[in-house]
Amino acid sequence: MTKRKTRTKPTKDNEITEIVSDSIEDVITASAAQAEAPKTPKIVIDGVEYDASTLSDAAKGAIASLQFAEAKLMALQNELAVCQTARFAYIKSLKAELEGKAE
Repeated sequence: MTKRKTRTKPTKDNEITEIVSDSIEDVITASAAQAEAPKTPKIVIDGVEYDASTLSDAAKGAIASLQFAEAKLMALQNELAVCQTARFAYIKSLKAELEGKAE
């Protein structure tokens, strides 16, 4: 079971809620039906559905920040995979070179 916690930090004029989760899919999901008539966009957080058209500017900003962070994480994960693949190839090449010179 994924452990989630929500912390609320009150500010002078508004309130910011930070959502902490292991996976973005656990936190936020936008739903849209293509075959049906256009529906109001929805945001689902921890199983609770919210009408996206009524979100405050702070909530919309938090969603944009979350989307940016997710994109950055994906790019970094891809870069890590490339580096790990290159590392493996360098090790393999070095082993082949060392074994060839040892004979």
